[in-house]
Amino acid sequence: MVSLTVYGHPVPKARARTVRTKKGKSISFTPEQTASWEDSIRAQALQSRPGQLLDGPLALEATFYLLRPKSRPKKEIYPDRKPDLDNLVKSVKDALEGVIYTNDSRIVDEVVRKRYDDPPRVEITIRPAE
Repeated sequence: MVSLTVYGHPVPKARARTVRTKKGKSISFTPEQTASWEDSIRAQALQSRPGQLLDGPLALEATFYLLRPKSRPKKEIYPDRKPDLDNLVKSVKDALEGVIYTNDSRIVDEVVRKRYDDPPRVEITIRPAE
């Protein structure tokens, strides 16, 4: 089992952008904000890296803690607005591939949540599926 907390503002996985060069070639790239967040996840996950990458059926649990906007009541704990939860977890799964586990296709069970709290972070637990 691997548990880790990644500090920083969680960023949802953005779609790859495609642009055409002056010569007519198409180039695809990941937006800078998404790439920076995934790099931060990888860097912080290296401290929790297992001796051997996890393989086989895995269960992932992730709780995203977002800063509450000043316009939202303090008693509110559920961020029912953007960013989408599925895009948040996609960034995490892609970033941890090759660092914690062999491939994100190994994840067969998933429990993900988003809440308001300070500091912004994501708490992640990955374990063999039962």
